[in-house]
Amino acid sequence: MITTQHLRVWPTWPYRVFLTILFFGPPAAALFIATGLPIMTDLGWLARDLLSTYVCPTPAKSYELLGAPMAVCTRCWGATIGLWLAWFGVQWGQRQSALPRWFGWHWAIRLITAIIPFGLWWLEIRYWPTASYELLLVNGALAGSAAGAFFCSLWPGLITTSAPQP
Repeated sequence: MITTQHLRVWPTWPYRVFLTILFFGPPAAALFIATGLPIMTDLGWLARDLLSTYVCPTPAKSYELLGAPMAVCTRCWGATIGLWLAWFGVQWGQRQSALPRWFGWHWAIRLITAIIPFGLWWLEIRYWPTASYELLLVNGALAGSAAGAFFCSLWPGLITTSAPQP
């Protein structure tokens, strides 16, 4: 008896909304702070405090907009850029049928290879604390691209490969 396995497919709009919030949220927090309006400023500082306490490893290294710090450091904001780069890369690769074999590997191997670029974060934070903001941005984008490719590989129905997806 032949059985067919139905591939569950999730809509991609929640993922894109999440990426949009990650990209525009940190500069929006800085702009909220810069307004000087009571509620807006408080919301901006709340976002900055939460993200710099629980997410961002080096909040002191953030870009400033209109004299107010962004909610995350340059490296973390670079990671959001990398997440978008991975999204666009996967979309392009699907259209060109040019996705690498990496997307067909077992999810655990993909996870391990996606974590490797985050080691550069640790090395840079530990051994090069005076690194330029440009290097932080590129370092973040590299790790974000790896993480984004991994997340895209797990999103049900987003990647079609010959190997079964988890």
